[in-house]
Order: sequence, then structure tokens, then C-alpha cells
Amino acid sequence: MKLGKDFIFVAIIIVLTALAVGIAIQQWLLVDLPRPGELYHYTSAPSTKIYDRHGTLLYEITDPHQGLHTPLTLDEIPQACIDATIATEDASFYRNPGVDAWAIVRALYLNLKGGEVLSGGSTITQQLARNLLLSPQERVEISLTRKLREAILAWRLAHTYHKDEILTLYLNETYYGNLAYGIEAASRTYFGKHAAELDLAECAMLAGLPQSPANYNPLENPDAAKTRQGIVLDLLAKHGFISADEANNARREKLGFAAIPFPIEAPHFVMFVRGELERRYGLEAIYRQGLQVYTTLDLNMQNTARRIVRYRLTELAEQKDGLPPHNVRNAAVVVLDPYSGEVLTMLGSPNYFDARIDGAVNVTMATRQPGSSIKPLTYAAAFDPDLAAAHGYEPLTPASMMVDARTAFVTKEGQPYVPENYDHTWRGPVLLRQSLASSYNLIAVKVLDYVGLDTMIGLARRMGITTFDNKDFGLALTLGGGEVRLVELTAAYAALANGGRRIEPVTITRITDHAGNLIYDRPPNLNPGPPVLDPRAAYLITNILSDNYARRSTFGAGSPLRLSRPAAAKTGTTQDWRDNWTVGYTPDLVVGVWAGNADNEPMRNVSGITGAAPMWRDIMEELHKTRPVRDFARPEGLVEQVVCADNGLLPVSGAGDQGSNKTIIQNTLYNQPTLAATRYPAACPHTLSEVFIAGTEPQQVDNWHQSIALDRRNGLRAGSGCPLDYVTFQTFTLYPAEAQAWARRQGVPEPPDIYSPLCPESESTNQQISESAAFISPLTSALSGLIFTSPDQGSVFRLSPGIPLDKQKIRVSVRPADGVQVQQVSLLVNGRFLAEGLETLWQMLPGEYTFEAIGVDSTGNEIRAGGVTVKVVE
Repeated sequence: MKLGKDFIFVAIIIVLTALAVGIAIQQWLLVDLPRPGELYHYTSAPSTKIYDRHGTLLYEITDPHQGLHTPLTLDEIPQACIDATIATEDASFYRNPGVDAWAIVRALYLNLKGGEVLSGGSTITQQLARNLLLSPQERVEISLTRKLREAILAWRLAHTYHKDEILTLYLNETYYGNLAYGIEAASRTYFGKHAAELDLAECAMLAGLPQSPANYNPLENPDAAKTRQGIVLDLLAKHGFISADEANNARREKLGFAAIPFPIEAPHFVMFVRGELERRYGLEAIYRQGLQVYTTLDLNMQNTARRIVRYRLTELAEQKDGLPPHNVRNAAVVVLDPYSGEVLTMLGSPNYFDARIDGAVNVTMATRQPGSSIKPLTYAAAFDPDLAAAHGYEPLTPASMMVDARTAFVTKEGQPYVPENYDHTWRGPVLLRQSLASSYNLIAVKVLDYVGLDTMIGLARRMGITTFDNKDFGLALTLGGGEVRLVELTAAYAALANGGRRIEPVTITRITDHAGNLIYDRPPNLNPGPPVLDPRAAYLITNILSDNYARRSTFGAGSPLRLSRPAAAKTGTTQDWRDNWTVGYTPDLVVGVWAGNADNEPMRNVSGITGAAPMWRDIMEELHKTRPVRDFARPEGLVEQVVCADNGLLPVSGAGDQGSNKTIIQNTLYNQPTLAATRYPAACPHTLSEVFIAGTEPQQVDNWHQSIALDRRNGLRAGSGCPLDYVTFQTFTLYPAEAQAWARRQGVPEPPDIYSPLCPESESTNQQISESAAFISPLTSALSGLIFTSPDQGSVFRLSPGIPLDKQKIRVSVRPADGVQVQQVSLLVNGRFLAEGLETLWQMLPGEYTFEAIGVDSTGNEIRAGGVTVKVVE
């Protein structure tokens, strides 16, 4: 009897406990849970409006369910889109009860362990429940409560609606980015067609967007979108919806991006601003708060840029002189204020709605290779004295000399890298002013090698280039080997224009809600930002890029880079003709122009000076018509110095008179006046006035140009005891060792290397001549010994079976470093003697070989060249 009472008591306790738990769960999870019947319920809200800087309406964003939102039946949606959605989001959709039990168990386990409850892994039904039934605040929570409430709603939906109805709702209501809700809106937004017309490749692209519409946005991140599309195609094949061949064919299909026309001004800019609003405030604010968004855009400037771009593209498309068209269909433009950072123009393409040019793609935000337009950042790093001090090198100047001659650099993989100039021509010694202005590739690589990759990349990041992060670049970075965004590169040039301060591009100045309540007001001190470059270094870059004389060797005197007012500009063209740039500035505006094809199809014979530059010039001239002409402000701390035009050294004081400065002595043997010395410094033929950061002016006096005594009877060198009646003086240019081979190819006269037997030289003067002939370059003074000029380190040579083996030879050669006089040199291969002298031919055989050089200089010291390793394969 007592046992029965105990049982009843325990049962009552269990029932009460279960009831309490149920009530707690009800209060915790179910008390305010929406009913499945509310799935189709939407309320109206005021629209969001986006204005330009003058108050002109650019676009009105309305709730998609009140405007162009077009729900489709499942029969109207291509099977490929249905399959792609299921394969990507919920492969067991037709088998599961609306929830992923394993995901719920995992969430509970992590919660009990005190770990983070991760999002992701939700079924299609769960996503629908979250997006349409949970509040905006709750749907972005990452918590166990939200996960369980979502699962309960999904389970209820699965028992209230048929699976096909749930899938139809999902495809009609899911957000695909760029204000496109539903598959029909997405199809019209991205491809300019109805959903019924989508093919497999297009369906796979759209099915990959809902997971992260911003990150996979094909209009701004085409590479990420393409990668995501490939993942969707792989999932389709994995789950048996398509074959591997069908997946590969769809992967190779070229997609055309455009939108069905609708009323909008500056569409690329509007979509960019829309993305900013979504990131800051969420979609709910855009659709429910009636935001009034005031932007920086000048619609008149925008339309001017668009008109000019269209005209120039039409001109490039014309066939002239029987030549094929240039095949350039697209262009993009960014105009910034260099001090406020305000985006005045953002033209992502000339026609947002033209699928033939992928018009909806905003190329101002796409990553493209900049070609030579990135070079100014390399030179800026070289000129900045603070960067130089921090990284342990002497700052270079516009008058620093480097030799433009074939040079091999070794990559991190040990392979040779030999950069070529645009026109495949070497120019010998050049100053950095001409090198940057005329865009010589090899010198740019030498400058980057001098300052170091990390230094240049660090400066680029501080100037606003974000695409160089977490990348492993080589020296080709300064020639455009790393991708950039047009808007970021234009902002980096703004730092050059404003004296070295970083600029953050600004698009929004003020936001209010529909009642006029202020939501956002741009901070007054946002731009310009912190100093990122010495203002004097920034001025030197500006001074060079605005020097029409310095760039004439490449671009000519009347190039499109020359405006009717002071302006600095740099062009860029990628080696494969896929990208074409001109970026430049005045004291008032910074303008960046890109020309090419958004789908990466190569252009034909279009360089930065013939493609983007005419657009840049026309835009610049039009936008400055009402602005007064201004010169670039010159900061304090700069000095001017006259230097020799060919080497950047100080001119010889008092040189120039060939007779008056020659010391004469009386020869007692012949009782005739003779010379005391046989060579004297001569005036450099051309000088120029250069600008320097104070303290970086050259100190070395020119020793290239020498007036050398010759015996007029035979043209050989005249010794110091030679009677004056037999002596004539001729001026020669004694180039540094690195440039001597180039000088010989150019036919530059060289002084005789032997003395006339009629006027021999004494041993003591011989030593004087040897010392005077030495030239120590300020950039190579740390070098000594011998330098290999062939073969290049890491080269791989392949023997040809069609050529006799004894005919397959390579040149092995070294040269002395600057300032080194060589008496004797031996060439070695794998430690064994190969030949005497600076050069020989070596018979190739299969294997790996290391070449070395050992010699003796004029003072009897041993000199060497470091080992060069090559491989010969059959």
C-alpha cells in the first residue's frame, strides 16, 4: 500500500517537473514565435532615396515586394537553378523534416561545452524561416536560442507547406545581392534576362550568391564569384544532378553581366553606395527606415566622363588604314578630390545595361593589373629619406644614375628574371627622372630591388592599396605584377597630389531617416588622413610626372598627358594587352582611367597612351574649364643644383678650355715644351637643374668626361713627355663598367688603350691613368670584384636533338665591377679551369653546373665573381 502511494507521489513530481520544463521551453522558445501563416505577410514602408551632392535624385530603393518583385511558380524556374540551389544549400531537402538534426545536436554540444555556436549548415526550410519569420535583430544572432527557434519554425513550416511550395518561396524570396530578392530579380539584375532563360552556368553563378552576396558579388568581385560558381558546379556533379563534362563545359562558359534597364542615374555608384548602406545598417534599414542618403557624386561630372568615354571607345572601334579594330569595348573612370577624398565620379562602365561589355560589372572596384601605373609608388619609396633611414639605404634622387642594360635578377625560386623595356630597347645610363617619366621597366625593377619589396609594399598599403596584403610578390610588382582596384590606385595618387597624406575615398556625406532625424554625418576631420610619405618626396614624384620634357623619349612632346595647365600623370599597359591605365592629377582633382574588356579578352595594339590617356586628357580638360590654373605647391626643404645630364654628378669647375688648363713642362732632352699629364677633366656636354631634398644633393664631381692626349701622328695615346707639336686632345666619355658593353654597341668612341711608340708613357704616369679611369658609382660603391653577365643564375638549357652536340654552346662572360681594373681572370666550371679572359664559349652537356670567376686586379688583390648555377637537360 505504501509502495503504491510512493509511486503516485513520484509520478506527480515527474508530471509537474515535465509541465514546468514545458512551460519554461514555451517561455524560452515559443512564446513569441511567429505563426507559419504569416509567411506571406509584408507591411509597407517609406522608400530609401539616394541623392548626388547637389540634391539630384539618383535612385529610389523600394521594398522589393511592393515594386518589381516578380514571384514565379516552380514550373517557370529552370531545372538547373532548382538543382543548383538544392545541391548547394540542402542536398537532402526532399528527405529531411525541415531541419538538420546533426546541426542541432552540434549546436547543443558546443553550447554545453561553452564554445561558440556557429552559423551555417541550415536547411532551405530553416533559411526561409529565419529570413521571413524572425525579426531583423534575431536573424543575425549567433546563439543556441536562435538556432533552436529557427529549427522549430522550420519543422512547423515543413508540416504546414508542401516541399515544392517551400522551395518556390525560397527561390522567390532569397536575397542574391544588389537589391535582388528572388531568382527572377537576380536574373534581371545580373544577366539582363528573365529567369526562364538562364542556362546551367548562370544558374550555378546565382545559386552560389545567397551564402555571402557581398563577398561573391560578380559585379565587384568577379574572381571570387567565379570560384564560387565552380564550387556549385562541383556540388551538382557530386550529387548526380549533372555529369563532370557538363560541369566543366559550364565552368568554361563566358558569362555576360548586365541588367534589364530601369530608371537610375550613375548605377555603379548607386550600387556601391547601396552596398555601403547594407554593410553599415543592414537591409532592414534600407527597406524600412526610408533613409535619405546624400552622397559626394557630381552627376554633371559623371555624365561628362560617360560621354567622353563613349566617344573615345567609338573612335577606337573604327577601322583605320585597313588595320583590324583595337578590340577595346569598355572603360572605367574615378574622379576624386585629393584633399577631402570625395568620390565625384565613379563610372564602372559606359553602359550598365549592355551585356556585350559586361556593363553591370563595376570595374572601378574590380582587381586588375596596373602595368607601369604602379611605378610612382616604387620611386616614392626610394626618394623618401625617412623610409630610407628606417630600412637602411641611402635615399635616391631624380638625378641618381642607373644603367639601362640587360640585367638578370634571381627570383625566390632561383630562376632568372630579365625584365624588358616596353620597346625592347636599352638606353644605357639614365637618370631616375627620365626613367620614371619615360617609364623604363628595367630601371624600375632596379629601384625596387634597391629599396626592397617589403618597403614598397608597406608604403602602398599605407597609401590605401589593400590588394597587396598576404601576397608573395616578386620584383615584377613594380611593373604591375600585383592587382589593384582603380578606386584605390586613384586614392594613392591623391596622396601624391596632397603632399603625402592618406586619403580614404568618401561616398556618403549625410544620412537621415524619413522623418529627418540625423543618422550619420561625415566627420569633418576624416580626410586628409595621416602622413604616409614625406611631402618633399611626394613633390619630387609630382614634379617628374608633370615633366613633359623628361617623358618625350617614350611619349613624344605632344602626348595626351600634356594638358593646358600643370598636371602629373602616369600610364600603364599590361604585357598581354588586357589592361590599359592612365592616372593623374592637378592640385584640384585626381582622375583614374582604365580601358580594356571586363571579360579579360586582350585588346589589339592599344597602350596606355593611345587608349586610356586620350580619355583622361579630355575628362581633365572638361572638368577644369571653370577652375583657375594652379601650380603644385612646393614644400620647404628642397634645393636646386646643376648636374651633368648624363650621370647626375657635379660638373667640373672651370673645365671646357682644352688648351689653357693643360700643364706644360720643358723637355730638357729635346728642348721642347711637353705635357706634364695626359688626361684632364672635361666639361659634361649637357647640364640640367635638378630638384633635391636638402641633404641629398650629389657630392661627387663628374669624372666620366675626360680630355685625353693623343699622338696626332697615329691616333694612339700620347705619353706625358710627348712634344706639344705632336699632341692633340680629344674628349671621351668613360662609362662605368656596367655600361661599357652598351656604349660599344652604340658606337661610342673609346680612347685608345695603348700608347704611341713615338711617345711612350712612364710607369708612374701609367698608375695615374689607371686611377683616373676608375669610376665609382654612388649606387654600386659597395660592390667589388667581378660580375657574371652570362649565363643567368638558375637558367635551364635544353639540348636540341636536331643540332650537332658540338654546336650547342653558351656564352660564359664576366665584367669587372665599377672601379675595378682587371689584370687577369680565369673562368671555372664546377671548380675546374675553363678559360682565361672575361669571356668564352662552353660546350653544353646534360647535368648541373656552377660557373665561377677568379682574377687579380691592378693592385694585385684577388677578385671573384659569385657562383652561377645552371642546368642542362635533354
